Amino acid sequence: MISFLLSGSLHGAYRFQERSDYLVEKDRYSNYDYGYSVRIPKGLTGVRSPSPFPNHGFVIELPEHPKASVSVDASYNAAEWRSFADAINAHKRYFKDEVGGEVSLVGQTQTVLAGLRATRFTMRPKTSASNQVREILLAFRNIPGEVGIVYEISLTTLTSRYDQDKQLVADLQRTWGLRSLPK
Repeated sequence: MISFLLSGSLHGAYRFQERSDYLVEKDRYSNYDYGYSVRIPKGLTGVRSPSPFPNHGFVIELPEHPKASVSVDASYNAAEWRSFADAINAHKRYFKDEVGGEVSLVGQTQTVLAGLRATRFTMRPKTSASNQVREILLAFRNIPGEVGIVYEISLTTLTSRYDQDKQLVADLQRTWGLRSLPK
């Protein structure tokens, strides 16, 4: 049984900590705080933090290697990113800190997440010392008079299994739905 607590940092970068009070998510996950739902692919299980921790999303640990995971996150745009370029640059800095060296943006495509304009981008370390790959699908949801919401699907995996794992991002994207936001 997985025993992790998700401690989310800004926009979906999760750290795993040993815990036994996580909440298990299967089938469809609905988040009423941030107005979205998504289907968890068959055979996979997500875990998320219990109350009183914020309910931003969940993480799926992928089988066969403990460093491979997909996270689904929604957060208020507290960094006030004004563009995809702002978000990508921030994610490059986060990933650089995690891998301990420079990273490159190796791909970017414009896409759609439940009707919202989105971008999907891939980063890799410049050195061969780390064989991690991070791919993120990111969309902004504007809320008049507020900072808005950032939705993210983030895959962190190894180069050797990237081609296999990246399909999960597309699977989650395809089943993403927007819901009404709480008043």
